[in-house]
Amino acid sequence: MLKLLPLLLLFAAPAASARDARGLAQALVELRQTTEGLNDQVEEARRAGIEQRRALATQQTELDAERTRASLRVAQLKETLERRKAEIAQASAWQSTLLPTFRDAAATLRGRVEQSLPFKRAERLEAVATLERKVAEGLLTPEAALARLWALAEDELRLTRDTGLFRDTVVLPEGEVLADVVRLGMLGLYWRTGDGRVGVVEASGRARLVTDPAAKAQLEGLFDAFRKQIRVGAFTLPTLLAEAP
Repeated sequence: MLKLLPLLLLFAAPAASARDARGLAQALVELRQTTEGLNDQVEEARRAGIEQRRALATQQTELDAERTRASLRVAQLKETLERRKAEIAQASAWQSTLLPTFRDAAATLRGRVEQSLPFKRAERLEAVATLERKVAEGLLTPEAALARLWALAEDELRLTRDTGLFRDTVVLPEGEVLADVVRLGMLGLYWRTGDGRVGVVEASGRARLVTDPAAKAQLEGLFDAFRKQIRVGAFTLPTLLAEAP
C-alpha cells in the first residue's frame, strides 16, 4: 500500500500541470484578445485624433483667411470713410457759399409774392417760409433749397399765364369771406360770394364791390361760363383798374 502512493503522486502531477497549461493558454488567448481590442481602440483614437487635428487645421486656415479678408474690409472702409469725410467737407464749404444766394433769392421771391395779387397768398408765402426754416434747421441744403425755390418761382410765373375758377378768401369790409374767384393771370380777380355779391380784387389787393346792374350781369355771365368750363369767347367785364377816388 505504501508503494502505491508515490506512483499515484507521479500520475497526479502531470495532470495538474496539464490543467495549469490549459488555463495559462486560455488566459493568454484572453489577454491577446484584450490587447488586440485595446490596440484597435488606440488605433481608432489615433485616427480620430488625426482627423480632428486635420479639421482644426482646416478651420484655422479658414479663420486666418477670414481674418485677412476682415482686415482688408476694415482698411477699405477706413479709406472710404476718409474719402467721404473729405467729400462732405468740400460739399459743406460749397453749401456755405450758396447760403447767401439762397437767402437773397428767398427774400426776393417773398417780396414779389407780398406785392402781387392776393391769390392764395398765405399758402405761397408759407411755401417760401418752409424752405427757409428747413435750411435754418439743417434739414435741407442750400443747393437743394435753391432748386425748390426755383420751382416756386416757376409756379409764380405760371400764375401769370393761367386763368381759372377757384375758391379763395376775399377781404371785404366785414372781414375775410370765402368766395368763388375767377383769376385772370395775376392782373386781378373777380369774386362772387354766396349771398350774391360780386366784385373785383385789384392788383393792389383792394377788394371792390360792383353794384352797377350791367356790370353785375357781366360778372354773373363770366362765373356761369367758367362753371360750365367755357373758356373761349369774348367777355365784356368791369375794369380791373382801380377807380379814381
